[in-house]
Amino acid sequence: MQVITYKIKRQTVRINVAETTWDLDRFIDFIEANPVLGFDTETTGLDWWNSDRGFRIRLAQFGNGIESWVLPVEVSPQFKAAAIWALRKARLLIAHNGTFDQHVSERTLGIPLEELAPKMFDTKILAHLVDPRQVKEQGPGLKLEELIKFYIDPVSADEVKGSMTQIAKRYKVKKADIWPVVRTFDKDYLLYAGMDPIWAYRLLHILLPKVPARSKAKGLIGWEHRLAHVMAKTERTGYLVDREYAEMRISELKAEEQKWLEVAHQWVENVNSDKQLIEAFQGFGFKLTKKTPKGNLSMDAEVLDSIDHPLAEAVKKATKAAKWRKTWFEAAINGMDSQGRVHASVNPLQARTARMSISGAIAAQTFPSGDGYVRSSFLAEEGHVSVSIDFGNMELRFLAAESRDPVMVDAFLNGKDLHQITAEAAGVPRKVGKMGNFLIVFGGGWKALMDGAHVSEQVARKTIEAFGETYTWVDKLSKKLMGDAKRYGFIYTVTGRRLPVDRSRSYAALNYYIQSGSRDITARAVLNLDRAGFTPWVRLVIHDEIVFSFPKERAKELTEQAARIMEFTVKGVLIPAEGEIGDRSWGSILDLEDSKH
Repeated sequence: MQVITYKIKRQTVRINVAETTWDLDRFIDFIEANPVLGFDTETTGLDWWNSDRGFRIRLAQFGNGIESWVLPVEVSPQFKAAAIWALRKARLLIAHNGTFDQHVSERTLGIPLEELAPKMFDTKILAHLVDPRQVKEQGPGLKLEELIKFYIDPVSADEVKGSMTQIAKRYKVKKADIWPVVRTFDKDYLLYAGMDPIWAYRLLHILLPKVPARSKAKGLIGWEHRLAHVMAKTERTGYLVDREYAEMRISELKAEEQKWLEVAHQWVENVNSDKQLIEAFQGFGFKLTKKTPKGNLSMDAEVLDSIDHPLAEAVKKATKAAKWRKTWFEAAINGMDSQGRVHASVNPLQARTARMSISGAIAAQTFPSGDGYVRSSFLAEEGHVSVSIDFGNMELRFLAAESRDPVMVDAFLNGKDLHQITAEAAGVPRKVGKMGNFLIVFGGGWKALMDGAHVSEQVARKTIEAFGETYTWVDKLSKKLMGDAKRYGFIYTVTGRRLPVDRSRSYAALNYYIQSGSRDITARAVLNLDRAGFTPWVRLVIHDEIVFSFPKERAKELTEQAARIMEFTVKGVLIPAEGEIGDRSWGSILDLEDSKH
């Protein structure tokens, strides 16, 4: 057995590394004496779904606040069996971003998500409930290294969590490539791995008391863990890729990119070289003034948009074609598993307001709105059809319910056109009134309306003012939330979530309140659908939309059932859910909608 010691603020912690099966007796004693355990895994990468292409677990780590064990499960079947036994023996497990370790345990150790999830505490969830702000927002952040630095010890965060960068340099590889090649018994690697369950254990005991009492009383800790489990099940299912369609789009975009590169090559050799572009545009007589943070001349999208020249147009179009090809279509093909599926990375708690995010091979939030260009890359199961169910005017209806504004509530209860009401109050077209309504909800002001609706400053200001004059109770709610933000530095949502609000930006409180409340309505729908047995059919959750793969012969029946489960009444105001049934591809839903108009 190898023993590694490390000091956290003068307190020595011990990492035991099993080297032979003789060491397992002491490991078993440790597990039996510690029913609550920090847990982590080290793997060859993040693509847990690709075991057929070489993904594997390397180490399994268990620990408490002062001691841990590292099992090199890749070395021996006995170590693997011991890790499986320990996971099943533990009463509670503590992990940071525990969903990943659950996927790893299921794929490589054979322990289902359903078995591990009920006894796992995720410190990332707790950290979000305590303070959801990123480091760039003057918060503690949500990554493990950031939390260690903020709550435990900045020196240890740099020395241990930052050590993989130095290890990668020693192996002469990039950090992203170190995980499968670092030697199993590399001491620095073992220190890095062995500390993770200790960090997780300590973080739980630091963060749990800091979770607001109101959040605990409302059951948010259990609620968010259940939501993470449901989303993990959708990640596991994955989404079928229409490879032929994606390859067709890749071919088209390559041709488009090449066409515009040939145009650009009249003046520059490399469109990605800022130096060449700057020299070319200065040679044409354009005066460039915008600087990068380092003080160099900038050649970003804003600068290119300001230049009226064929080179600028060619660079923008070539860059756009390359970005679309790589981000959407090549990402889908490269991310496929052996069954032709991609597995999105879903973060149920991402933004300050807790809105979900999707990344990886399905960056769904970046897809062009209103058409099936990218969505057509994804297919329902054989014999199924794609179905999209979304909430109608969720944010505005939620705002009406929470503010109890009589004009707004009356509009929704009696089928009146809220956008027309705003437009008439401002004396502007309905389109401008509609945009004004949504900008209020999403935190925009008159400047955003002026740019988005292409109207004058006077018209934009008048529209925003008309909203406040028409829906006076909304203004009351906004002022109350602003007052709380200025007084306390945070507000609470109806679900008991504490949202920090910068005192200098107290005007954002209403937007945070609406966005977070709306997110929680979607989360409630996801949990209710799971209880009703719909999760095997769910493919994606994107803000106020849920995408399903339903058997074709039952699609109408299941769509109606799911929509009824999703809809929700808030203080007498219904937030309806409506479904659209397409053909097999997700994109067909939007194509069918277009054909109706």
